[in-house]
Amino acid sequence: MKNAAGRIKGDLAELYDLLESKLMALESLGRTKEKFAEFLEPLVESCLPETVLRAWERSRSMEDNTP
Repeated sequence: MKNAAGRIKGDLAELYDLLESKLMALESLGRTKEKFAEFLEPLVESCLPETVLRAWERSRSMEDNTP
């Protein structure tokens, strides 16, 4: 799993499991999601397959356009 431009592609479920375990480890150290969300999001984005990243961007833009 490298990035969306991607040399190495991985399974999305594998990425999810990895992120969950890392998030639990951070929380056990007293770090809340709010404290690390700003730097974590770009890291996650860089690991997503391009098709998933495009769908995510579409859903974000739809959320921004709803009243």
